[in-house]
Amino acid sequence: MWKWTVVALILVSLALILTLPSACLSLKKSSGSSSSVAVSSEPLTSNWSMTRKSIDPSFPSIIPGAVVDQIIPRSTTWTVSLSGSQLKITYGGRNTWFNPLGMSVNVKSPTISEGSDKNSVTISGGGTISGSRLPGALALVGLAAGNISNIKVTYTDTIVVTLTGDNQVSAVITYSADGSYTGSKGPDSFDNSATVKYTGTRK
Repeated sequence: MWKWTVVALILVSLALILTLPSACLSLKKSSGSSSSVAVSSEPLTSNWSMTRKSIDPSFPSIIPGAVVDQIIPRSTTWTVSLSGSQLKITYGGRNTWFNPLGMSVNVKSPTISEGSDKNSVTISGGGTISGSRLPGALALVGLAAGNISNIKVTYTDTIVVTLTGDNQVSAVITYSADGSYTGSKGPDSFDNSATVKYTGTRK
């Protein structure tokens, strides 16, 4: 039970690190694409009102729902736009699908693939994080599990956005991570994965 509590806290912190590049995410089109494509030819371009449907596995009850909702919003607006030959996406005005709460990360450049019918896009990335403590509200929660410190994590993540109707999209975010930390019982390690699902309506 103790270790699961600690791992649960680390998993919440992972939502702070599954970040994409520091600028608005640029989705590169296939090499055969024109350098200037009309927005109307890109059905994903729009403002999307996104609603979180699930997190699987769900976080244990020791993690307050309000904390989870701070990091992985229940409701937000994703904007997919086109600039020249590149799609750009922002998440509630941020370049990440979660709220990083000020933590810094080292992120690999993602691999981007757009479906041939332009009705879907897949973004695969990853990176590393290290921190001496959990930030903000997580630090308060972390006290219940023994003052977690010296966090080091390596992760991969994939985001798939799919047009499911003229005015509907689905988004599936998966991540996998392994890392180490120091708790009240000394150094320890963990590995885990989770899936976050959203649905969206064109605004």
